[in-house]
Amino acid sequence: MACAAAALSSASGAATAEFRDVSDVSGTLLRAVVLNMGQDAARITDGRYDRYFKQGSAAAGVAAVIVAGKFSINGFPIPSSEADFRQHMPNGYPVNQVNWLSYDASTGSWKGGYRGQRVVASYDAAALEVATGIVAGLELRLYDTDGDRFADTIEADYKEGVQVQNIIRNSDDTVSVRRGDIDIAQRTAEEGRVFDGQHFTATSGERIAASNFDPLITPGDVALFWWSPTGWVLQRAREVRGLFMDGSDHESYTMDSTTYQDAMRFSRDNLFISNRPGELVNAHKFFGLNGNAEGLKVSLWLVPTTDPKASGAPVGMSSGPNARRFLSMAVVQARRWLSDVAPSVDGTDVPTTQPWVPRVLHAQLGAAVARAQASLDAQSSTDSQLDYLVYLLYLTLNGSAADIGAKFGGYRQPGFIPMAQSGLLRATAS
Repeated sequence: MACAAAALSSASGAATAEFRDVSDVSGTLLRAVVLNMGQDAARITDGRYDRYFKQGSAAAGVAAVIVAGKFSINGFPIPSSEADFRQHMPNGYPVNQVNWLSYDASTGSWKGGYRGQRVVASYDAAALEVATGIVAGLELRLYDTDGDRFADTIEADYKEGVQVQNIIRNSDDTVSVRRGDIDIAQRTAEEGRVFDGQHFTATSGERIAASNFDPLITPGDVALFWWSPTGWVLQRAREVRGLFMDGSDHESYTMDSTTYQDAMRFSRDNLFISNRPGELVNAHKFFGLNGNAEGLKVSLWLVPTTDPKASGAPVGMSSGPNARRFLSMAVVQARRWLSDVAPSVDGTDVPTTQPWVPRVLHAQLGAAVARAQASLDAQSSTDSQLDYLVYLLYLTLNGSAADIGAKFGGYRQPGFIPMAQSGLLRATAS
């Protein structure tokens, strides 16, 4: 599949610049499957797709499409056979420049599937693992190119998420993108990682052809990126802006009255940890910012899909112009905890009616509040940086024991509130 920014004709006949996926498949689209979302199965080989293949079985049909050299991911066909692989891709079949299919000569085995994680005995099995390795929330499209009403060509997407902070127009008609960043000097060892991925940094070197860059992308947006036959492609995610009402990390997120299912294993590694859906949800619910009386909205960013009524993977969440107000509200609550909870070595110098925490935790929260206030005072702070500081206040107050994303990101500091509560119980008991 080739992807580009296409000039589409408007109703008046004038050309308007609109980015869209442009398929080079000459045939009929039978079905667009958004894996493991709604009524769609987690794998394209599931029995519910049997009717789309003349073999009578989706598993056999997908294998036949691979053998015909007509199963592609991001526009790159999976090699049709072991001989084809050895001739054209002996170093491995890459998806977004990571090998998903390779041969291990030392063991005589094949590795295939999502990031080449499955070890299998044959090339055909490894290729099928690749075809079924697309994660939830991404799309596969089944085409009939010979008119027999059965699928003989499959296009699959493997897109990842990134948050855009800077857009640089280069003299060679390419575009460079810088994701958001946090001043490294301000971070402590206990904070862990702000990002997991390594793309779109000042040193990663990605350059995007102008025709592969969605002109609708602006700083602060969340976008999808992938490696195509024409190089890197960057596409603006679908934005749903509304009042965040409720949600649960790794499960679902409700915007206004609509609930969007999460998609496990979808890569959000190149977003601030605080702008991944589950993490923003945890922080906002902790501070009671969801369903707020002021009607302050946030954006949920989704993978675009062929059917506009379908929902792709949630890519990220961002507060946009309301980030400053959200952080201000969180700071007020954090200051209240600072004033209500006493610092102490062992609690013996604190009235039995007052909660206390170790001095180091009290100082840690004080530093987090001061840092948040400094960013509020600095007009140059980006919305995503302000979102990050809401999340950091949440972690400092509540710890990370129940936050899977935070633990994965390396956050280990103890929470102020759990320690304060235990101090209150200890003081009361004595």
